[in-house]
Amino acid sequence: MPLSRAAFACRCLKQALAAALSARPPMPQPVVYVTGRSLGGCIATMLATYLQAQTWGANKPLFALVTFAAPTAGLKSFADYVDSRLWSLNERYVNAYDLVPRAWADLPTAKSWYPPPGPAANEEVKLLLTGIDLLRKGNAYVQPSATSAKTMNANYSMYDKELVNKTTGDYLGQVAFQHANSTYLTLLGAPVVPAGPVVTAVNPTAGQGNTQVVITGSGFDANSVVDFGPIPCTDFKVDQTGMRITAIAPDGTGIVDVRVTNNLGTSPAVGLGRFAYDNGPAPVVVSGVAPRSGKADTRVTIIGSGFASGAVVRFKDTVAGSVTVTSPTVITAAVPARPIDPEKTVNVTVTVGVATSSTGTADEFTYAG
Repeated sequence: MPLSRAAFACRCLKQALAAALSARPPMPQPVVYVTGRSLGGCIATMLATYLQAQTWGANKPLFALVTFAAPTAGLKSFADYVDSRLWSLNERYVNAYDLVPRAWADLPTAKSWYPPPGPAANEEVKLLLTGIDLLRKGNAYVQPSATSAKTMNANYSMYDKELVNKTTGDYLGQVAFQHANSTYLTLLGAPVVPAGPVVTAVNPTAGQGNTQVVITGSGFDANSVVDFGPIPCTDFKVDQTGMRITAIAPDGTGIVDVRVTNNLGTSPAVGLGRFAYDNGPAPVVVSGVAPRSGKADTRVTIIGSGFASGAVVRFKDTVAGSVTVTSPTVITAAVPARPIDPEKTVNVTVTVGVATSSTGTADEFTYAG
């Protein structure tokens, strides 16, 4: 019977490790560290257990298992087996408010998150967590105990202070922050890895192939490459500041995300980083609202792109009055009466023709009182 890819990979790893061990003195007894983060931590739990169960001959190593932010790797029987093994070191590091390690053991706990100042889970988030938890199909997953399970941030002292409103966007954003590499490195007292590239805007937001496009953001360097959707850009220049790229758009169609990749990763897709071919229509994006809170009739300034005469502004489902389109990137409007809704924080959207801006944390407005 042919081996599966996973079994073949494990066998190859075991052979490579055996060869490396045979090339070193038997004393002191070697220790092999198996470690990983997030999904890598889940895989490390299974891989370390597999390797420890193998026959190693005279130069048998000890094994250490160290994981960070790892979701459960199996049921209680597997967790008990992992706990029963003799490890040189067995440590598991978890941020107390990281959702990922609670998959699939106790996701419902997150329905009571996050403590003040928030963001508290709203009804949409609770339904989302219930739906995800049902994917277990009744299986009871269990985290191995680990000789030393180190829980960090137990008092919720580290959180993204910009994501505290009781909205789905803020909650999901806080989930991402609590699981981020940089958050774990800070909690562990380790140096933070430099941030990867980030695209904050492109100008213009619409055009054709061969249009000159200025990409602004941060983390750009000489190793950066640029993509317009699935199409690589071959003609671009990175400014020495690392905050600007001048590119010639390749041929393409539709509305695409402009993204920058280098050795530290790929920039996330953002609303203001979209480019529309064939001169539009330009993407409609809301990237900011000022002020962020106030009462009905407060005049707010909405920043974004793709705005045009006749634009309709909504605070959740309520249409705003006195809308003035100052430019393709600026609108002013009067805050309408608060919608009949238990939540004070709502999303502000702009509709131009048939296009409506997507919602996110940047477009939130909180009703005072």
